Amino acid sequence: MAQTIKERRLAVITGASSGFGTEFARLAAAEGFETLLIARRVDRLQALADELKEKYGVEAHVLGLDLTEPEAPQRVMEAIDAIGLVPEVLVNNAGFGAFGPALDMDPAGLRRMLELNAGALTELSLRVGREMRDMGRGRIMNVASTAAFQACPYLGVYGATKAYVLSFTEALAEELRGTAVAATAFCPGPTRTEFGDAAGLAKENAFDLCDLESAERPADAAARTGWEGMKRGRRVVIDGWTNRLIARFAWALPRGIVSRLAAFILKRLKTES
Repeated sequence: MAQTIKERRLAVITGASSGFGTEFARLAAAEGFETLLIARRVDRLQALADELKEKYGVEAHVLGLDLTEPEAPQRVMEAIDAIGLVPEVLVNNAGFGAFGPALDMDPAGLRRMLELNAGALTELSLRVGREMRDMGRGRIMNVASTAAFQACPYLGVYGATKAYVLSFTEALAEELRGTAVAATAFCPGPTRTEFGDAAGLAKENAFDLCDLESAERPADAAARTGWEGMKRGRRVVIDGWTNRLIARFAWALPRGIVSRLAAFILKRLKTES
């Protein structure tokens, strides 16, 4: 009896060691994708890789890497070449934020944020996107945020990087129109992941103060919204009807008013002592 040979497909996911990245890896593996899992915390990546292999029977490759390093995108491409597959999915999820007055921020930390949230994302989108275009199919998902739709005092640099991600991804999507490659900006709202801890937001305030439906949504549910939108080739996916409504208001109202409202909310988020 002839044995069916399963076609190998590859999904590359950055920031895969926690939060949305982990959930996107699970969604990809559930659909039969091999995964290339990228983050700094190799122990977490290996645990996730073992989980995906055991639960879904797919190969999971681990690449421990700091994407803020100048040579990082090249190392990602070398890892892809070693696997021997052109990615059908690229999820640029790696990123971090920092809370507080911009003038009091550490310049070196802000530079790293720019390099990770915008620089590495851009280079990987373009380099992997070229391979997808040549192959004739592919999906790129860049994780932005609802912070992309307005200025975010006290999260100013983070919000600016996410506005960049949204604008860049929409532009890339238009350039790809008419091809079988699509780019999606995924814009989740406040969700219970490790982001708040890394950004220095107080656990007791970071989500309860927002009082949004997305604050109580588990990361896996929000990730599925982004994943399904990416598969359909949608340019922008905002998770949750409340967040979609807020994004519309942010674009419709005078920018000064929106900034003051954002500052009123965000400055009440106390950093942990």
